[in-house]
Amino acid sequence: MPGVLTVREEGEARRHVFEQQAVVGRDSDCDVPLASRSVSRRHAILEKTEKGWSLRDIGSANGTFLAGARVTVVPLTNGAALRFGEVEALFEVVVKETSSAERLISSLSIPPVRKARPVAVFIVTTVGVLALAAATIWARYCDRAPTKAGARAGAAAVAGS
Repeated sequence: MPGVLTVREEGEARRHVFEQQAVVGRDSDCDVPLASRSVSRRHAILEKTEKGWSLRDIGSANGTFLAGARVTVVPLTNGAALRFGEVEALFEVVVKETSSAERLISSLSIPPVRKARPVAVFIVTTVGVLALAAATIWARYCDRAPTKAGARAGAAAVAGS
């Protein structure tokens, strides 16, 4: 689940989406670059950990704040109100919504169609080949067996001689 940091700076809001971590700071090479002089060059890091997301201040002069309290390292929750120096931000975790069809399919114990497709192709092909072989054998049998009408015609020809 990616993290999203919405930063409100200079009258506009910008969204920054990141997968594992994001460095916030004034340097242009930061993942979340901020222009305010109250922000240090490398101010803080947002990182994804085994337990969720966390925020770590990396020695900023004007501090990193969560809900108004200065922090050094703190776990983040969805909707956390942050501040880097004088710049306000909102942290969110993007949760992919699943449709009702996706929930139903994932709840079934039947393997997904893509995994079952090769087996189905094999079965259908085998049944088709067997049906074709049976039809061929039946046609050959029918060609060899004398018909009742043919047997009568042959008997009449013998009787007339």
